[in-house]
Amino acid sequence: MFKLEVILTTYTVSYDLNKEKDYARLLNELRRLNGVRVQASYWLVAVSNTAEELHNHLKTFVDKDDALWVSEVVRNNYYSNAIKGTNDFLSRNPPSR
Repeated sequence: MFKLEVILTTYTVSYDLNKEKDYARLLNELRRLNGVRVQASYWLVAVSNTAEELHNHLKTFVDKDDALWVSEVVRNNYYSNAIKGTNDFLSRNPPSR
């Protein structure tokens, strides 16, 4: 018997929701995906989908006029003063390239 390994890709998810709309649906979905909040409107999420698939999925949790950005995290990245949990998340989900 062999073990099938699922390869996860780490993505950044950034958003600007217009007006004072309900963030709860999007935030709950990011948490359900085991994402980690890095900054106020910036998350890291590791999934086995493409950036386009993740983007299209998350678009169902925001309004049509809201901005949403999904991008793959690569090894050449730097950050400072990220919210607690960022280093741990990246050590568990290191960029693949």
